[in-house]
Amino acid sequence: MNKNPRILLVEDDKVFGGIVKRRLEEAGFRVEHCLDGAKAWQVYQRSKFDVCLLDIVLPGMNGFELARSIREKSTLVCIIFFSAERTEDNDRIESFEIGGDTYLTKPFNIMELMRKILVFLKYSRPIRSDLLLAHSVDNYTFHYRKLKVFDNRTKDVAGKLSPLESKVLRYFFSRPNIIIRRDELLIRVWGKDDLQNSRSMDVYVTKVRRLIREYLQDIELETYHNAGLRLKVPEGKLIERIAVPLENPIRL
Repeated sequence: MNKNPRILLVEDDKVFGGIVKRRLEEAGFRVEHCLDGAKAWQVYQRSKFDVCLLDIVLPGMNGFELARSIREKSTLVCIIFFSAERTEDNDRIESFEIGGDTYLTKPFNIMELMRKILVFLKYSRPIRSDLLLAHSVDNYTFHYRKLKVFDNRTKDVAGKLSPLESKVLRYFFSRPNIIIRRDELLIRVWGKDDLQNSRSMDVYVTKVRRLIREYLQDIELETYHNAGLRLKVPEGKLIERIAVPLENPIRL
């Protein structure tokens, strides 16, 4: 199933918010619409969102207050503010100081909004046209859905993967020869950068390093002091993606 990007839309104008929600859903996004900031904060804490569209003037908890709370939990989610035409310049400045990514003045063009969303998702959560199932390297296939390692020569199961081992392997195999920062790996795999998850990450990086050494030659998971980790793959070594197409890509 295609898990298209999730958007939290917070707009107290029910009619305008309904139009924005419908147009975004027609394009393939999944949208949760809230009419006030306090309710939106409750919804945000229960779910994961890729983008937050926040009106500044909201009942109960305004858009700036909501954005501050969101930024305390995540620095990666895209926050787009929008407000009325008469908004003061100070509000625009404050929106960026809080951590907003961009700002739109109502009424705005929906196509412009969607293009801005896609620009930010390009870096934080690329829109996928297929679903990655496995990577095949040398004589082995690491299957992330089945949580197994297959021998390509015999088609037999050569080993098993835990869910977290699978996620860590997938992240590094998708980014060969790129230094991955610790905080990036924590956010992308564990969802939160804190001490408990950092300790868990150290354990699983050790396990994945052993897996790589057990099954693969000439590939090594290196540690760079004060920089991060890198999957060192020799030039010319093929890491093959095994994927299936997704049925519901984003449509502009």
